[in-house]
Amino acid sequence: MPYSLDLQDHVAFDIQATPVEILVPEALSFQWILNGKALAFVAANATRQVVDAWVAKQLELLKTWDPNRIAFALNSFAAPDCVVTPYARQRLNDLVRQTARITSRSCTIIMRSALGMPVVLMSNAINSAARRYMKSQNVVFYRHEDGIRWLQRRIAEGEYINQTSTENP
Repeated sequence: MPYSLDLQDHVAFDIQATPVEILVPEALSFQWILNGKALAFVAANATRQVVDAWVAKQLELLKTWDPNRIAFALNSFAAPDCVVTPYARQRLNDLVRQTARITSRSCTIIMRSALGMPVVLMSNAINSAARRYMKSQNVVFYRHEDGIRWLQRRIAEGEYINQTSTENP
């Protein structure tokens, strides 16, 4: 059975999502989640075609983004065929450079594996230590639910730069 590109299929609770937009057939999807407050991508593999489509869609969405609004995103690379390649790292660096004006809070979902564990520990330790000083933050999780709950807390903290929330998430 092919890997599901609908994020809702990977989560046991309602994520208030828009319909899935297939960017690469059977390989990459996009949808808005959490009532349109967060971008969500689900990848079934990490081919160049998928990586290029993922970067292109993010650039399309972020090129007109209000720089006072925080961009929230979930990137699911939890499928067994998703592996980090030198090409993917290069394209990610390109994306980061081209969107440097945007403040973001994103989470990446990866498959639990021996190789994934050090990535999660290192990424989360860096982000935890430097959170208040970083313009953009990415935290890595093994479970989609954990990533979505983390995004919900970040959104509750405020959707705009220098906005403070009155909620206690």
